[in-house]
Formats: sequence, C-alpha cells, structure tokens
Amino acid sequence: MLADYHNHCKPWSPDAEDTMLAMAKAAYKKGITHLCITNHIENCAQTPIFSDQFPPFHDYEGLKREFDRVRAKMPPELDMRLGCEIGSPHYVPEEGRKIYSSPIFDFAIGSVHNLRGKRDFYYLVYPDDFEKFRPEVEEYLDENIALAASGLCDVIGHLGYMRRYMARQNKGFDMMTFEDRLRELFKVCIDRGVGIELNASGLTDALHGFIPEPEVLKLYRELGGEIITCGTDAHETGKIGVGIREAYELLRSLGYKYVCLYKNHKPEFVRL
Repeated sequence: MLADYHNHCKPWSPDAEDTMLAMAKAAYKKGITHLCITNHIENCAQTPIFSDQFPPFHDYEGLKREFDRVRAKMPPELDMRLGCEIGSPHYVPEEGRKIYSSPIFDFAIGSVHNLRGKRDFYYLVYPDDFEKFRPEVEEYLDENIALAASGLCDVIGHLGYMRRYMARQNKGFDMMTFEDRLRELFKVCIDRGVGIELNASGLTDALHGFIPEPEVLKLYRELGGEIITCGTDAHETGKIGVGIREAYELLRSLGYKYVCLYKNHKPEFVRL
C-alpha cells in the first residue's frame, strides 16, 4: 500500500503543471495504490492587496465531474478519492466550514500558507539573521494551533512550510527551537482528532528533507499522536509518488504503526 494524499493538478490548482488524468496515470505507473487529489482552495486566505493570491474557488460541480471522469478511466485497483487543501479555513470560519462540509470531499488538509494580511511564504525574502524572522514563525505556529482547534481540517499540512523556501535562499532553522508551541499544537490536534501530514516535497527541493523534520514527528508520536498522512505535494507528474516509500520507512523507525487514509473525513488506519 502506497498512498499519496497531497497533490495538485491543473486547471484546478493555478500553480499545477499537469492534468488530473496525467497525474493519476503517473501515480499508478509509480506504484501508488491510493491517490487523494487535493487541489488548493484559498478562499479564506485571500489578501486582495496581493495580486499573486489564487482566485477564489467555487466550481465544486465541475471538479467532481472531472474527478469522476478520471477515476472511470483508471484501473480499479487504484483507489482514488477527492480531497482539498484549504488555506487557513479558520481565517474566515463561515467560508471554511462551507468548504470543509462540501459532500464532494473525503479529506481536507488545512494549511497556513500566509499570515493574516501578508503574502504567501513562497514570495518572501528571508533575513540572514533568523532572530529577525522568529516572530513570524511564532505567529505561524499560533495560527496552526487556532487552525487545529477550529476543526475545519482533517490534518495540518506541511508543518514548517516556510523551510522549503528558506532552503532555496540557503537559510533555515530548527523547528524544535519552538518545542513549547509544538507541544501545544500537538495537544490540540490530539484532543480534537486532527492529524498531521508528513510532506515529502522537500526531498525533491533545496531542503533535501521531510516537512516536518523527524524530530518533530518524534515529538508528535511521543505525545500520543497517531493520525498521520503522507503526501508529495506534487504539482507535476515527475514528482507525484516520489518519497512515499521513504516516508513510510521514516515513520516505522519513529515507532508509528499506521498511516491514515480518509473517507467522509474519517481516518482509516492502515498498518505500515
């Protein structure tokens, strides 16, 4: 069993390069057995002063039709499900609840891509002195705590998201520097039944590692965390499925017994 539970396709995700059918075919060819399509829905995180933000998404019927068409073309042994990646649904809870409760979705990743009123971390120029950026990381973690408490997602996406882009600028930091906030976040996650994601995108990027890093995953497990999904965050066929086997090996080494799939927003525990 190999499950990629985070990936994007065009035209549904504006930053994706390949179609849903192409992504599904590539995943199947690489041995992926369970594929959940999770396109961006950034309605709640919109900051109108920044033109680079994704436009609001409302075509749920069109997305479902496309998904059903692609699923019908793929071999039945590829378990395909439809999910989404919601940007900061707790910023606008009414809209976040509308997205999360849409009957077309089995699964929802909640991701903080930008702080309130600020640009996506993708676009930032990071200071050489990390201490100048510390307040932003603290705010980012506080927003993830609020996101977990909101109940408007099934898992927290790519915890430490900015590390991917800092690495491109030859910068970085240790997430465990913020252990107190991580402990608070994981306590909320566990209490609310919200999981976390092991994101493999950094393996094919300048980071050359997982998001979050192993020490953070170890802390989550030690605190009693069990709900975890794995995804590549692929936006193109070349990266879909890459790193899932390595992710499973890492989880086993840290004492995890299961990885989760989702149906109707309920975790299905599959033994590693």
